[in-house]
Amino acid sequence: MTRTQQPALTLFAVGMIGLGILALIYGDFALVWQPVAPWFPGRTFLAYASGVIMLLCGLGLLFRRTASWSIRILFPYLIVWALLKVPALVVAPQMEAVWLGFGELVVLLAGGWTLFARLSGMPERSPLAFATGEKGVRIARYLFAISLIPIGLSHIMYVKETAALVPAWLPYRVGWAYLTGAGQIACGLGVLLSILPRMAAFTEAGC
Repeated sequence: MTRTQQPALTLFAVGMIGLGILALIYGDFALVWQPVAPWFPGRTFLAYASGVIMLLCGLGLLFRRTASWSIRILFPYLIVWALLKVPALVVAPQMEAVWLGFGELVVLLAGGWTLFARLSGMPERSPLAFATGEKGVRIARYLFAISLIPIGLSHIMYVKETAALVPAWLPYRVGWAYLTGAGQIACGLGVLLSILPRMAAFTEAGC
């Protein structure tokens, strides 16, 4: 990672640490994402294990000596976390909220994939070698771009809920909900179609 990329690594690591702490405090999957159904056996244990993985791997990413192994552990974990949402997509594909949840998880996966491509140091003969280097970064970029579309669409589909999240002192709260939704979709398309992709990525990060 270069010096200009280091803040992104640090922010991702801090985000993982925060999610891990939430999971450990509440004994649940970081409150927001629910990859395991409430009836699943051993769900609480899995939630705590999830929290430990995120916390320790997040801390490991902050140090050069442990960053490689941390992302090697975190990357497959994020893949499994995202895949656990797929059954919900099959059962209720007409619900945009399901696509929103999946998109949020894939954004995390895209970030983890980018770090895996840059930091894992996987040998060329490894089955995961395809996920490293510039090819891996490109795949992660496409995942990131595609996942922004359902996230932005949710702002429009659930405009009342989104408007309620806008600070009360801002005028035209519904307008902000529509604007942020359209903006996220535009950012996703910009990255996906290489239309001012750097500006689109920075704009999405700023949001």
